[in-house]
Amino acid sequence: MSLLYPRLLSGQARPLFEEYRKLTLVELADRVDTSHESAVYVATGGDRVAEDRLRELRKLIIDLAEEADFPNKPNRSAQTKFDLRLAAVLHTEAGLTPAEAASGDIWAFFALVLLPDIAFWRYPDPPRDRILATDLTRHVFGRMWWRAQLVHSPGDPDPYSALQILGEAAFDQIYARRAALGGSPYLVKAILRVWNAQDLSKLDGQARRDILRDFLKRLLRLAPFMEFESIDETALDTELCTAARESVAAILNSPDTGGRERHPSQSRLHIRRP
Repeated sequence: MSLLYPRLLSGQARPLFEEYRKLTLVELADRVDTSHESAVYVATGGDRVAEDRLRELRKLIIDLAEEADFPNKPNRSAQTKFDLRLAAVLHTEAGLTPAEAASGDIWAFFALVLLPDIAFWRYPDPPRDRILATDLTRHVFGRMWWRAQLVHSPGDPDPYSALQILGEAAFDQIYARRAALGGSPYLVKAILRVWNAQDLSKLDGQARRDILRDFLKRLLRLAPFMEFESIDETALDTELCTAARESVAAILNSPDTGGRERHPSQSRLHIRRP
């Protein structure tokens, strides 16, 4: 039986966000709760999540934050480590189904009722979408659950190891195209598998971003003509490797990026199959 989480609708979430953005972390901790008088539940099958389970989930996330120096401001490395561990904990412990996790109102409840101190610690003075989940690719908690959902490989020794392949900005390029690419865990895992196999270490960060963007554009052009999920893993990897190889060649030879003069190591790059 799936768990149903409380939903904080936008009419209640927006004014709460405006109030909370002016509070300290200590004051936010005083507002923490496992329920809210305005919260609602979707009228579908499932059991309402118990408040004890919400308290346990909060404790797990608080422990992760404290390891990242909460309530002090974490450095970039600590933020990244916290995010990756948060993704795995949310995905394994929350008991959310994709249908529930697609609701921004649930993530607003997480950020404004259950974990407001953690939300505003992770993103001080945050824009609305980080808290209200108007864009799930940006929400402090929702984006990490979905990253975990898309890379989860239950048969692997570390089911969430693929979380470390791409940084947040790069992964968002995939998830932002979720209608065609980012909504399929099978395809996302193949993209990450193929991308991880490429030897692009000699390129600067901008070149890698340009190649990834071009790679995803090529997949978008293929999407209307190819049912990715119906292709077996080996054949899919072959198709993606071809697209990756074409993207590398296109970007490194593009006059807009300085071509070979910008990337003198081009001849030493290798496109490997995963």
